[in-house]
Amino acid sequence: MKKLILTAALFLGFQESSKACSWYDPDHEYFNLFAQEIIHNKTYEPFLLTYSSHFYGYNYDGKIDKNVPDENIESWVKYFDNKLTYEETNALVTKVDIKHLNSLKKGQLTHPLFQKLGKGFYTKYQEAVDYLIQAKYMEPYMRINYVENPDAYYYRDEKTVVKNATQLNYEKTNAALISLYKAATNPEIKLRYAYQLVRFNHYSRKYQSAINDFQTYVEPLKLKNHMYYYALDQKAGAERGLKQFDKANWDFFQVFKNTKNKKESAYNSMFLATDKDFNKILAQTKMPEDKNMAYFLLAYNSFNNPVPIMNKMIENNTESDILKVLTVRAINQLERNYLVVNPYCNDKDCDHFRNKRLPLYAPDNYANQSKDFAKDLEATIVLAKNKKGADEFWQLCEAYIKFLNTDYKGSQNVLSKIKTSDKEYLAEIEKFKMLNEIVSQPTITPAFENSLMTKYAKIIQEKGDYRDWTYMPSTKDFVVDILANRYFIEKQDAKSFLMNNNLSDLQYNPNSDLVKKVEEFYKKPNKTAFENYLVKKMEDIADPESFFNVIYGDRAMRLADFTKAKAFYSKAKNYKGIPRMLADWKDDGKTYVEKPMVFENGAYNGFNNISSLVFGHNVWESFQSKPEESMKAEGLSNFPFIKNKMNKIELADAMIQLENIGKGNDDKARLANQLLGNLLYNTSILGYFRELFVMDVDNYNGPKFQFGNELQSPFYLYYKNFSSRSYVEPDNFDLAINYYKKALTLSKDKENQARILFQMASAEQGKYYQWEANNPLEVKYDDPKYEEKSKQNELFAIKTKNEKFRTSFAQLKANYSQTATYKNLQSSCLYFGYYTRK
Repeated sequence: MKKLILTAALFLGFQESSKACSWYDPDHEYFNLFAQEIIHNKTYEPFLLTYSSHFYGYNYDGKIDKNVPDENIESWVKYFDNKLTYEETNALVTKVDIKHLNSLKKGQLTHPLFQKLGKGFYTKYQEAVDYLIQAKYMEPYMRINYVENPDAYYYRDEKTVVKNATQLNYEKTNAALISLYKAATNPEIKLRYAYQLVRFNHYSRKYQSAINDFQTYVEPLKLKNHMYYYALDQKAGAERGLKQFDKANWDFFQVFKNTKNKKESAYNSMFLATDKDFNKILAQTKMPEDKNMAYFLLAYNSFNNPVPIMNKMIENNTESDILKVLTVRAINQLERNYLVVNPYCNDKDCDHFRNKRLPLYAPDNYANQSKDFAKDLEATIVLAKNKKGADEFWQLCEAYIKFLNTDYKGSQNVLSKIKTSDKEYLAEIEKFKMLNEIVSQPTITPAFENSLMTKYAKIIQEKGDYRDWTYMPSTKDFVVDILANRYFIEKQDAKSFLMNNNLSDLQYNPNSDLVKKVEEFYKKPNKTAFENYLVKKMEDIADPESFFNVIYGDRAMRLADFTKAKAFYSKAKNYKGIPRMLADWKDDGKTYVEKPMVFENGAYNGFNNISSLVFGHNVWESFQSKPEESMKAEGLSNFPFIKNKMNKIELADAMIQLENIGKGNDDKARLANQLLGNLLYNTSILGYFRELFVMDVDNYNGPKFQFGNELQSPFYLYYKNFSSRSYVEPDNFDLAINYYKKALTLSKDKENQARILFQMASAEQGKYYQWEANNPLEVKYDDPKYEEKSKQNELFAIKTKNEKFRTSFAQLKANYSQTATYKNLQSSCLYFGYYTRK
């Protein structure tokens, strides 16, 4: 059976949306401003807080990226009298093939490393090389033999052959190790052979023999170096195999306490099911730091508030490394609750969040919990800081807690009193001072903008590969969001937009009001140094003026102001097309490669190559079909100025001519008005050519083509995540309807009248969708009258639709049911057929 691996993370906070993507990583949901890595004892880094993996520091290849050198390699470096570097020693121990060591033993230098060291290397370190030969021979087999459990919930590939200890000849291997142990004269080498004996018996499932070997071969040497604890780790594994959990836990605890590289595995190996298991370990500890380690295990293994345990640890030893680990974990947890990357509130909810100022501290859904935790944690940190011998670590923590609690002045005061030469601490102090200054700024003035570029240009201009899915939000991202929010509150929308976006991003939400503000900023004289920095984010558009004018022209077209549209388009002759970027994964599977979209010859590019079918009508509604499959031309031979392919200047000019012709009273005027109505409908949110006037490259579904976001901006805090939301001015379906009404008045043909009425009905349907989306008739699921109220809402919606948005449908059904047009529409248009059968 396939194993179902479930992982859960306690993730307090408020998020913009649920994350359904398989690559969702909770560690990407906060800014990580407080560097947990400032703990000096780097051996504890794996136990820093992370929700992405079991231990901190795992990269996306599943390997651990730690700052801690391997203590075993370090011991070999020392053993070989520092003749080899750490890297060379690591290669010798873990990478050099056994055949090269056997060749060295014969006096043959077949590996570059040994060619460098010479033949004398084996002579001097014979016991060590012989040990490495034995160790490399055994290593492929050094894993426990797997015994299938018929009830196990996991998948194992039967084709994969994995070696294990039982595949070695037990008697021969065990005897060889004992012989080599006895023959070795160097105690360190003896201990390594003893370790191999214990490990071999453990992995062979001869648990009692492993324990006996530890007592017989390891303990008499009285060496308490790392290899002793590596052997103890194997003994503890054997004890666990015998279900001697209390003994195993105590031995694993010793391994956890005394090794650098075995802490994670020792912790994982402990059987810590209840508080009773922790208390048994705690009862055996004698030294204060040992007790703190036991307390840490309890806190680390629990989702409870760590503050009470931290208070106990402070009484034992304020300068405990493991206490500092628990402290930075607690601060990190608090930061995750306060400083999420994508805070969300709607316009109404935002008002009580300190006038929409970021950060949105402690929102209602966990306000009391977070505030109490923050208060208790600060009190504990102050308690530790005031203890005799406390170092500047505690002052840093206090300053940051005050920052999170919006006491910026108090935070700056603490920071100013810290005296240290520690480089990591100094970097944090500089960062915290910057954060306090920026976040506490009441308004963003030109003077403050200039100071930003004087004091903090390095971090503001810091580049990050945001398309890299492994990219972690940084301090720079936090600063950017704060400034974007302040500009937004101060109604400096252009600057707010440019903090999080490039100029080309306006294509995703070409709202005229925002575009106008960005253009005004672009033309603003005498910009500050910071404003000039923002202008650089507009350089991804070669000709901003053309870009702006196309957007304005598009809006004028949607408003049926064709003369103004032509004037705007005429100023955009250098427009090269919508500046869309296409992204694809690099070979490493982690980062994006972005390339400008290249439009095929003859394809619509945002300005050129508009099909004359834009004046036609639907044969059927299929956005992904080719134009000639979905659309049918309508009487264009009467208007030779309408070309088969047009740019937007030519299209606007054609509309002007049609509008002039439409002022007449003949059939040509009727057709002109009908074509005008067709174009406005076809380029609306419901039309096949809906992309033409909203800066899109095709009509594929997306935020722009969904009802409900047109009347109110979805941006409440800043313009971050601009492309994932929709705010394009709504279509005015009455404009199309008015042209259809003129055409209907002038039409003398019953079939044509039926076609016009249907087009009018389709436009009315668009008006209904707008009403429905912006007047949601919601009933809460927990309402005891949910079904009754839902039915009432449904009836009200139907009544409103029929009374206000179905006049053309009703007229078509009442007066044109015998026409061929009516009958054809009944079979080809689903929603029309549904309506007429009611």
